Amino acid sequence: LRPWGTMASKLRPVGCVAVKNLLGKSAGLSQQQIRTVVHKSILRLPENYPQPWDYKTKGFSLSDMFKDRTQDHFHANSKLIVVEGNIGSGKSTLAKELAEQLGMLHMPEFKMDDILIDRYGNDMRKFYHLFPERFRIPDVEMFYKNPMSDMSAVMQERIFSCRFDQYLNALAHIMNTGQGVVLERSPFSDFVFANAMRAKNYIGPEYFSHYYYQRKRALPEIEFWPHLVVYLDAPTSTCLQNIKRRGNKAEIACVDETYLKTMEESYKDSLKEYKRHSKLLAYDWTKPGDADVIVEDIERMDLDFFEWHSGEVFEEWKLRVDEIGWAEARTKVTNKHDARIMAFDGIEKHEVGELYISPRDAGHWLQVMKTQVLKSPYGYGYNRLLGDEQAGMSIWRTGQTLPEPWYDYWYKEAYYDQAEAQETSLDFDSDSYDPDYVHHHH
Repeated sequence: LRPWGTMASKLRPVGCVAVKNLLGKSAGLSQQQIRTVVHKSILRLPENYPQPWDYKTKGFSLSDMFKDRTQDHFHANSKLIVVEGNIGSGKSTLAKELAEQLGMLHMPEFKMDDILIDRYGNDMRKFYHLFPERFRIPDVEMFYKNPMSDMSAVMQERIFSCRFDQYLNALAHIMNTGQGVVLERSPFSDFVFANAMRAKNYIGPEYFSHYYYQRKRALPEIEFWPHLVVYLDAPTSTCLQNIKRRGNKAEIACVDETYLKTMEESYKDSLKEYKRHSKLLAYDWTKPGDADVIVEDIERMDLDFFEWHSGEVFEEWKLRVDEIGWAEARTKVTNKHDARIMAFDGIEKHEVGELYISPRDAGHWLQVMKTQVLKSPYGYGYNRLLGDEQAGMSIWRTGQTLPEPWYDYWYKEAYYDQAEAQETSLDFDSDSYDPDYVHHHH
């Protein structure tokens, strides 16, 4: 094991200066001090350390700061670590091991399965023969089998949105519980996939431009960059071997040397972005190394020291100096509404043919959802026949209408009640549903 660009006998972060802690003064561990990440076996919390806030049940609003102070949850390991690397580099194994040793939550890389199966166990893919083509969002296997489809752009747009949500989930977990998070990939590096897809002509130039505009809009709404990025530098040849070893013929044909090489080159730009805001550790991962050594590396790093005049590393984490500022940030990442509105609303798509939705297709999709998937005119969480306690009732909440204050991904269920089609808006019970629509129109 050796870090990328250093002597084999030493493990050092790449770039990134140490910076000074400017957290505002508060009770417990939130007072100014050095809080270096440590192995979970030696992490010590004070007797008055607060219990984790049950944010998935309670949500969080500004008024809740009088019940639960955000800074009181922070301790040595209240950090966000992102593990990056090419396809087949071994990220998942390392991320899981780091989380285990540091006592952090492991968040695996987002997969389309995370949004294609709803709370009732309905797998949307089982209804794709009834959906118009534009609503058959591909999972990765479907993409591998037909990467030249217009739906590849739809999939990539959906993945970026969900990576955005997942990153907010990681921030919400840290601020509400104090437990650190090890996350595989992030929305900051997602563009490496868009570049690779464009290099293979899997997405068109119009969507490619749209993607970068959307990225420019969305990323500032996240505000917080990772404390640390661990990059596994596995050469393209190694990644290709690992992919071939998996034996998926469709993946082998789709994710070829050009695809992986484009990702590898794009990661150089991604690391430059990260370097402005985060500490970096990069390793030659031609052969997988030892997670124990990387944990020791992390323990030797100062992930708290910040000086405002010395760069932007940790800036977002350190310039909030009072509880109100932290409560505002915590509300934003827990509720997601304001962040998503500013990131995604109002972006025109009429010049991007791959993202076009026919109004008639939208109407038919809604009717299929009501009559075949949910078998109810009511949305998620309000159907007594499916075991919901809120049957038929309505609830008001800014940004979404689920009975719960929390959702993992907007595009799993929360989006459904916002979906509408003018021609079916007055047909509450879907009496005009045509089971032969797809056969006649596609």
